[in-house]
This record gives sequence, C-alpha cells and structure tokens, in this order.
Amino acid sequence: MSVNDNILKEEEKYLTDVKKVAKKLIDEIDVKITKEKQEIFELKKYIWNDCKSLSELEYGNLLNDTDAKVEITNEKIKKVFKYEKILDKAYFGRIDFKLPDEIIKVYIGLYGLNNENKNYIFDWRAPISSLFYDYTVGKASYEAPMGMIDGEITLRRQYKIENGKIKRIIENDINIDDEVLQEVLSAHSTDKMKNIVTTIQKEQNQIIRNTKDRYLIVQGIAGSGKTSVALHRIAYLLYKEKNLTSKNVLVFSPNNVFSEYISDVLPELGEENVLNTTFSDIVKTYLKKYKKLETFSDFLKRKYDELRNSRIVKNIYTKEALDEYLDNYLKKHIFKSGVTLNGIYFNHFELNELLMVKYKKLPFTERIEKIAEYICHSINVPLKKYKTKIKNVLNEKINIDLDPVHIFKEFLDEKNIIRENNKLYYDDITGIIYIYFQLNDFPYNSEVKHLVVDEAQDYSPLQFWILKKIFPKAFFTILGDINQAINPDSTYKSLEELKIIFDNEANYIELNKTYRSSSEIIEFASKILNINSITSIRGKNGFPVLKRESNDINNLISDLKKMKNGGMQTIAVITKDDKETNNLYKKLVSISSNNVFIKNNIEKNKISILPSYIAKGLEFDGVIVYTKPDNYYTEEEKNLYYVVCTRAQHQLIVYNQPTLCLERPKILKK
Repeated sequence: MSVNDNILKEEEKYLTDVKKVAKKLIDEIDVKITKEKQEIFELKKYIWNDCKSLSELEYGNLLNDTDAKVEITNEKIKKVFKYEKILDKAYFGRIDFKLPDEIIKVYIGLYGLNNENKNYIFDWRAPISSLFYDYTVGKASYEAPMGMIDGEITLRRQYKIENGKIKRIIENDINIDDEVLQEVLSAHSTDKMKNIVTTIQKEQNQIIRNTKDRYLIVQGIAGSGKTSVALHRIAYLLYKEKNLTSKNVLVFSPNNVFSEYISDVLPELGEENVLNTTFSDIVKTYLKKYKKLETFSDFLKRKYDELRNSRIVKNIYTKEALDEYLDNYLKKHIFKSGVTLNGIYFNHFELNELLMVKYKKLPFTERIEKIAEYICHSINVPLKKYKTKIKNVLNEKINIDLDPVHIFKEFLDEKNIIRENNKLYYDDITGIIYIYFQLNDFPYNSEVKHLVVDEAQDYSPLQFWILKKIFPKAFFTILGDINQAINPDSTYKSLEELKIIFDNEANYIELNKTYRSSSEIIEFASKILNINSITSIRGKNGFPVLKRESNDINNLISDLKKMKNGGMQTIAVITKDDKETNNLYKKLVSISSNNVFIKNNIEKNKISILPSYIAKGLEFDGVIVYTKPDNYYTEEEKNLYYVVCTRAQHQLIVYNQPTLCLERPKILKK
C-alpha cells in the first residue's frame, strides 16, 4: 500500500536530514584523512632519510607506528565509502517498535549511521533490525545484548531510494512485501552475485544470525539462496564478533570461476573479502612433487565415461579402511636388528619398544625423530649435527617407503582397484593426503575461526574429517544440495549424515523455496529428478522451456540473438564437458565476432560458453543447455542435467536431449 502526500513529505524531510548528517561526517573525516596522510608521508620520509642513524629498535618502532597510522586512516576511508553509499541509497526499511515507555523508529539500511548518540539508520545486522525480517505488524521480540526485548511493531515500511531520492514507499503488514521481492527477482542477473539484504526471508535470517551452533549444515535446493545466505552470515559474524576479521574466515569454493562470481558480495556489505580455496589447493600444497594431479572436470568426464560403459568402480574406501591398512603396513616395518652408534649398541627390542609403544601415539615420521633424539642424548652428541644422520640410519634399518602415493596404490591393489597410468586420480587424492597427514601429522590451523564449505554434497565424509582435523577450533557452515550431486562417488541420501563427522553436535536445516528460476523452469527441472518438494517463489513469466533437436550451429546463434533481443542480459551456453565447450567456442567465434563470447568465465555483455561442472552455483537470465545428439545426458547423469537446467532464471532452451525416465508421464493402469 502506497502512502499519502503528508507521509511522503515527512519521509522526504527525514531523508534530507540523514543526507545532511552523512555529508557532515564525510567532510569531518576527509579533513582528518588529509591530515593523517600528510603525517604518514612525513614519517616515512623521516625513516627513509635517517634510517642509518636509527637503532634497530627505533627503526622497528617507527615502522610499527607507520603501519598503525595507515590502518587507522584506512578505517576512516572505509567509513567515507559507507557514508557516500548512504547519500545514494540511505535505507530500505523501517519499523516502529513500541515499548512500554516509548516508540522507537528504526530505519534499516546496508550501513548504520550514528551521530551525537542518535541512530539515524540501523545496520541491517543490528539486533533490533532482525524484527524487520522476522515479524509482521503485531507482537514481536528480539535478542539484545542485555537479553530478550519484547514489544509491538506498529508500523512497517519499505523504500526504494535511488540517487538520494525516494522513488517509492510501501506500507505493509506482511513479511518482506511480495511486490518488492518479485521486483528484485524479476530483475536481470549480472556477472557477479548481488547482496540480498533488502529481501532476506525469515528462514534465511535465522541461518544468518545463528551464533549458537558451532556446526551448521544447510540443505538448500537450487536457487534457495544458500550461498548468498552463507556470505551474509559471514558479514553478520564479522559485524557481531569484534575479534573476528576477514583473515579468520575461509571459504571452500567449487572452482575459481565461482570464487570470482561471489567476490563482490562482501565488499558491497562493507566487509573485506575473506580467504578462498579449494580442497585440491590443500592437496597441492603438501604433494608438491606430484605435478600430474587430475582436475575435478577431468575426473567427472572419466567417471561419466565409466558410467556409460558400465565399468565404473566407486571408490568406497573409508577412514576406517585406510587406518586398518596403514596400521598393518607400519607393523610390517619394524627393526629386525639393532644399530651401533658411537660405540653404543641399541638392540632391536629396545628400538621397537620406542617405535611401537612409547611413541605409538605420534605420527610415524615423528616417532623416528624422537628415537633419533633419544639416541643422540644416549650417546651424548649434539642434536643439530647428528640427528638427521641418525634418522637416515634408522630409516634404512626399517626399510620403509613413506611415499603416500606408493602406499595408497598398494592399498588399491589389495582392493583389486587398478590404475592405468601414473596420473594421480582426483578420487584418490583424498586417500593419499590422508595417509600423508597420518604419517607426518596433520597441519594445525588456529587462525581460521570460521569455515564455510559450499557444494558439500560433492565432498566425501573423509574430506570433512580431514578439514575438521586441520581446523579444530573453527566453526563450520556447510551448504549443499544432494539433488545437485555431480560427483558419481557421492553416496549421501541426506546431508544430515554429516552430523556424525561432527560428533552429532551439528544443527541441520533445510531450505525448500527457490528464488532463482521461473515456475516454468522449476516445473521442467523438477521432473528430471521427480522432486515434488520445491516451492518456486517466482511466478510464470511467459517463457516456456523449449526443446530443440538440431546440430546446426546457425539455429543456436538464432536462439542466442532472440534471447538477447528479448532482454536477457546474462546468457550462457552450457555444454556437457570441456571438449564440447572448446569445439563450440571455436565454431561460434569463427562465425560471429570473437568479442561476443567468453569461454569458462562470466563477463558483462558477453555470452558465456562453459561446461556443466563449472556452471555450478552460477545463474544467468537465459541458458541454452547444448549437447551434440550423441553426447546427451544419460539416466546416470540426471543430477548433472538438473544442475545445468536450474542455472536459468528467466528462459531455458535445451538442445538434443531425450526425455529421461523420471520425466516421462506415468501411464495409469486400466
């Protein structure tokens, strides 16, 4: 419901007051920044000119002072950035919260604005702001630092403010007005993920503000906003926990394209981007000498080839199986004879007592280290000079191969799993790195206080066990969707199974509403996996899903032109694999201008050509699912097919794909 002219004038006056305060603060901070920049310049100049006359202590103190001043100035620059954003889009919501002795007018924006002990705008992450997301008009409560605050919401408004002017005010008594949400959802996607602050839903808000659960597992269907929720959760934690910085948060992403896609969200929310990595990056850090690590995309291609040819062998090894094998392996390599060092004889009974009993709880390489230290002390020689030599003697006596790759391949041989070449298969690297850590000890990371794992359905339980071991002090936010499991080795029936990895202390939550795709696309995609539990928040948009049978590249170009002329701003042609992406890209750029298309990436005003497994987590206005007639998605690849179809927001066209079993309508018996 729109407001009358009197209310509009009151609101315009308040916005004017807010902008005056923001401009005043910008001017005040700018003066301080100018002064501090000059002080930093003079300090650096002094250090440079007089460095020879300074003692080492004085030099170090001056450098520390300079770094501290730079940090303080940078914080002021960040404040100016936020206040300048307020001049453009000051706030998006308001609630009037009635307490026994007062009514608080709470204006809610991306950033807070406070001056002379008055809150003009509350940051969306402030405790009281949760009322906007969780309640309609009526009785309401929120958790403040001093405890639960009860009251009543008497008014609720939403605003559209652009370029410092009110474009629209909606007064409503429902949660996140449908009109506002539908407007946001109908907007075209961009080459980067956007923040969802203005439309956070109640179930999403509860995940974002959850601080009581150390381990949080979120099962969210395609388009449920689970990745956005995770990023907003990070922003909330950075706001709430004063000792937490962006350097204390680590996100495990499926690939680098996805990492780039989400890279604008946290800066938009006023926070620095956090650390980002993949599980493969961890492996490469410790297995540096092995250059031929199979990529995830090559692994998927190989696995799906095996599926089609009915010769797939699932990697069914577990932590327990590897532990048992490694324990037996190490028991075979004990001291068969003693050693004489510096005239003193150490018999094999004594050495094995140290190896298998006294130091049993230590990683194997540390046991040898400890025995070498024991011997150095016994024969009264310096550790620094002789420990390494003694370690080499001990290793020769045991005659053990500690190469984790060789050990793992022997483990596979015992399981009758044959590898055809010397490449390290992607599905083996988890077992290999586990053996490496068991032999050499797990790295211990205390810096990371919060870990986010996206696309959890494609991680094995052993991978989660390793992450928990490496980051023992961290809180975990785990997100995934078993319907989007593209790893054929994935065996989860529910992500709730992960609770056992975290000693059954994890909280499991499901998100079953999709905000990404139109009803037409969701209805089509749901049939692929026979899913009946998805609720599409978008309405029908008049673009039915189209299926084509054609190998003519000109038909594809025609569809792309129609999409572009129809208003689709981000468009992707999603192929099945790398080979198909490369071939199609070459054909398209040979016919059309090279700067129209981009391969394996997303870029503004370009059409993306990328394989199915890179497309995970991304979204586009229009998607063409393209395969050659002889390279369609099979029944075994239905999850991958579902993933690529659910990348589309507004329009979906599918080339050369037969109808899968679950998509066929059931025939009723007479």
